[in-house]
Amino acid sequence: MKKAEKHLNTVYQSVVRSIKQKNLILSGQHVTVAVSGGIDSMVLLDILASLRNQLKITLSVAHVNHGLRGTASDLDEKLVRRKASEYGIPQYSVKVATTERSVEKKIAIQEAARELRYEFFENLRKSHKVDRIATAHNADDNAETMLFHFFRGSGLQGLTGIPMHRDRFIRPLLTVTRNGIEEYAKQHQISFREDESNWKTKYTRNFIRRTIVPQIERRINPSLIATLQKESEIFSMFSEYVNETVRALYPKIVNGTMLSIEAMRKEHPFIQRSVVKTMLESLHIEPTFPTIESIVELADHQKGALTEVNSAFVAERTRDAIALHQRASANAFEFVVPSLSTVTGDAFTFSVTKGKNHNTKGTDSSIEYIDAEKVAFPLTVRSWKHGDSFVPLGMKGKKKLSDFFGEKKLTAAQKSAVPIVLSGDTIVWVGGLRLDDRCKITKKTCSSYKLSIKFYGKKDGRR
Repeated sequence: MKKAEKHLNTVYQSVVRSIKQKNLILSGQHVTVAVSGGIDSMVLLDILASLRNQLKITLSVAHVNHGLRGTASDLDEKLVRRKASEYGIPQYSVKVATTERSVEKKIAIQEAARELRYEFFENLRKSHKVDRIATAHNADDNAETMLFHFFRGSGLQGLTGIPMHRDRFIRPLLTVTRNGIEEYAKQHQISFREDESNWKTKYTRNFIRRTIVPQIERRINPSLIATLQKESEIFSMFSEYVNETVRALYPKIVNGTMLSIEAMRKEHPFIQRSVVKTMLESLHIEPTFPTIESIVELADHQKGALTEVNSAFVAERTRDAIALHQRASANAFEFVVPSLSTVTGDAFTFSVTKGKNHNTKGTDSSIEYIDAEKVAFPLTVRSWKHGDSFVPLGMKGKKKLSDFFGEKKLTAAQKSAVPIVLSGDTIVWVGGLRLDDRCKITKKTCSSYKLSIKFYGKKDGRR
């Protein structure tokens, strides 16, 4: 047997082995092959067409014309139609408005193209009762994906690479290298079309494929693709183990949106973070590394400490747990005080009048006097925001309001009720709690303003 024939046989047998070992295709199933017209998908179509009787399956072809390359895109579709007809396989195609989708949703062309492809596949699955959709991702694609995820910092899950089987999608070529696919196409005289955009390194994946991978192969590891394929399998097994461990521990640590600090601390730091990641995903919150870290670190803070999760959620350290709260957007408020006047909110009345005695040592926390020359109208009275900071009276440096509130041991509801008085972007007074040192009365003060807040009912323990 010639060397090329051995290589050919290896490619074919590799696909057969993957199908059997991973149960990618079962007898009697309807499998649709996603065929672009490129070399990978045309080779996959040829192999599955030769296996359809052996596997006892129904085969069809799906093609999406993205219309991005003018006549070239139409020629891709024409080739796929012709080959499907030669194999005696039904072919379904659609022409989509990729550029329009990209502009409409303000996303990259590649992302828009992917969205439209998968929408078509899903419609096809429902309308023609498709059991499996086979795509032509190969070992080189898998290696490039792993490197892309590694460089972007996507954690353990990213290093598992492309799954061979997820939901209804299967990737029978995933263990086959691009060199192997090219040899197969040459020996079997497989017709295909080359997308010239595959050579443009302005696209990140092409840059990895055309520049980074060849450099690593030449200077570090000539068997890079095979190495990353093995690493992908190892990371996949480790990821499965971690997921099983997290599933078993999750009910012991998480109760709704509450994380038990005592139960969490019993586990390895990696498992702690994996549990938090799973919790965030259950709430449809993107589990970024900084977000996960900030939540875990709350366990070492005092009661009342807060960290921002996203625009909809905050995490708070309670007595024995970390609680995720939805932001009380309905309680958020903001008023403009154009001059010496009074504004009324749902829970308080705020007034600014001319000061008379420049009293700075009163015992009434609802009244403060400030140096009139240190502020300018209009003033703003609003609820606090993450990132707010001020210089507490008697201090020289700034302190974050989140830390200040933590020291006061305020609950999330109490914090959201505190009126924050600002001149421009500078906090003047944390209403009822502390004046900003920069606005205090001094010996040089010539005129002052009296700030007063009257709360309705209880002040929620702010003092």
